[in-house]
Amino acid sequence: MKFTYISPSEVPSRAANSVHVVMQCDALVQVGAELTIYVKRTMPKAEKLLWAIQSSYGIDFSKARLVSVWSGSRRGSNLRIAVIALWDLFSNPWPDIILSRNLYASFIIAVIVKRPLLFETHQLELGIRKYIQCKIMSCSSVTTVVISKQLKKYLIKHHKRAPSKTLVLHDAAPECGNPVSKSMRYSSLMEIYPEAKGTWQGVCGYFGHLYAGRGVEIIELMAKARPGVLFLLFGGNEADVEIRRRSSEYDNVHYVGHVSFPLAQKVMRSVDVLLMPYQESVSIGVSGHDTARWMSPMKMFEYMATGVPIISSDLPVLCEVLRNGHNALLVPPSNSQLWITALDEILSDDQLAGSISEQAYQDYLMKHTWNQRAHRLIRAGKELQ
Repeated sequence: MKFTYISPSEVPSRAANSVHVVMQCDALVQVGAELTIYVKRTMPKAEKLLWAIQSSYGIDFSKARLVSVWSGSRRGSNLRIAVIALWDLFSNPWPDIILSRNLYASFIIAVIVKRPLLFETHQLELGIRKYIQCKIMSCSSVTTVVISKQLKKYLIKHHKRAPSKTLVLHDAAPECGNPVSKSMRYSSLMEIYPEAKGTWQGVCGYFGHLYAGRGVEIIELMAKARPGVLFLLFGGNEADVEIRRRSSEYDNVHYVGHVSFPLAQKVMRSVDVLLMPYQESVSIGVSGHDTARWMSPMKMFEYMATGVPIISSDLPVLCEVLRNGHNALLVPPSNSQLWITALDEILSDDQLAGSISEQAYQDYLMKHTWNQRAHRLIRAGKELQ
């Protein structure tokens, strides 16, 4: 099965779209696809890209055909990837399946050349990009892949028409190691992050950016109310981390900063509670882009894969996956007192903590691995042939 993935991404990068592309492509290789990937690399020398991906994501791409372009400017990255992808595609035998998150390449393949295409989109486009998005999704030979039911709904409202065919595939988490038992979490955390040493009543973890709408203020209010609980925040760019460190008033809040993806996974399995306090408006670090209504955060599935109890905001799109008291505790986004109450419940009730964490882990195993998502993409691609 010759499978081609045309990305919108710079690789390696901390951006969510980059992580999504790398994880999905790794899964496609694992399930047997003969894969070609088109990306923009973040270093001048192409021969360093495989090592950089291994170092950043812990993934070996040596079995895939990796075609990349480089530029010192970030402007026009999608267009550069589209050009190199189209040139390569038309210079070689056509693949069995093409999956594209690249708007410009998708338009040429689906609208101009009229070839079958899996077109994955994670946002509502504006301006001329809105027109291009609509034209692609309207093609009878295109299946539009979206990351939530909410995104499908908003796309129809945005374009005043439904895509020709739609496939809802939430994001996912990689196949990973077994959960760490509760009794071993603290010693495991000490091996990874000895700065967490102390007589804490519990350790909470947050993983992700520190942009507006990610709920960092809620975490600090929780820390103020519960000084005997340690709050570890991993992620964020260097400037945001430094600002937070300087402004934080609490000794039980550690802004650790960015760590590699494999290390982050180990830490996730070694804390007592995982926090996902998304607010009703969520920034992805790009002005004017708010994803709260339709996002499918990879972090949610990575959390589910740990066997650690989760406290999450009860945003409608997150409730497509999470159920209060079933596989997580769900709380109104901005009500800090209810977040504190939920934390107290988990730390004081081992049965509740064990029940929701085990159910989340089973849901992940059954529905939300990248390999399962890869199989569904291949099936959808075959249906277009």
